[in-house]
Amino acid sequence: MELFTQLFGDLLAFVYHCFDRIVIYGYLSGLSRPEQVVHFFHQVVGVPVVSKEVLSQRTADYPAWVEAFARNHRLPIEWAEKGVRKEDHVVPWQRRMARKRVYGVYYIFKSMEQGPTFRVSVPKYPTKDPHHRILAPQRSRFTHYYFYIRDETLGPMVMRVASFFPFQTTYYLNGHSLIEQELNRARIGFDLEQQKRICVDLQKQLWEDVPFIPLGEYWQATAYRKDLTDVLPGSFAVFYGVRRA
Repeated sequence: MELFTQLFGDLLAFVYHCFDRIVIYGYLSGLSRPEQVVHFFHQVVGVPVVSKEVLSQRTADYPAWVEAFARNHRLPIEWAEKGVRKEDHVVPWQRRMARKRVYGVYYIFKSMEQGPTFRVSVPKYPTKDPHHRILAPQRSRFTHYYFYIRDETLGPMVMRVASFFPFQTTYYLNGHSLIEQELNRARIGFDLEQQKRICVDLQKQLWEDVPFIPLGEYWQATAYRKDLTDVLPGSFAVFYGVRRA
């Protein structure tokens, strides 16, 4: 975007910078491939056979920990209802945390969703290693936990954790809340309602000006081997449908 502004800055009516939702994906790189999982259980955990039962035990341990965490901290934990917006449902608990000026987890949702995991199967034919099992990545439907958190630095945020191995996580941050926290730490006054009105005015002005940039048309120089056929003509290279003559 910075390069675009440098090239066509004199043609822009205005530039508006805005943070909205920020999504961060988290995973353990050392447990993302089957061979890494086998190494983890063999060398780190000390389990000779990576079986379905071994993976199932890991899956059972984590939900039990979540239930105990919610119980010890007296947190509500329930299944997400269809048609109910989770962010709206947790607003009373979020406001309660803000009034008390405390931080941490204040609500936990459970939801059945698709996610990555592994399946284990026994080899069809005998192998030299009787402990050998075949691990393969797959996507299946299982429980995901949504932890609603009030963070001192980031503001309100959500952390989604998969309950199946390898327990991938997703973090949802609100850019507006992050900026609000920074302004509060810098003791800079701001009016949220006034900011909303300014955003509405910017949108109205955008549709009135309808700015556009006449970039024209260009052709990308592309070379192909003589023994290729079914190459699609166009201003840029596409490779589907291409085959040898």
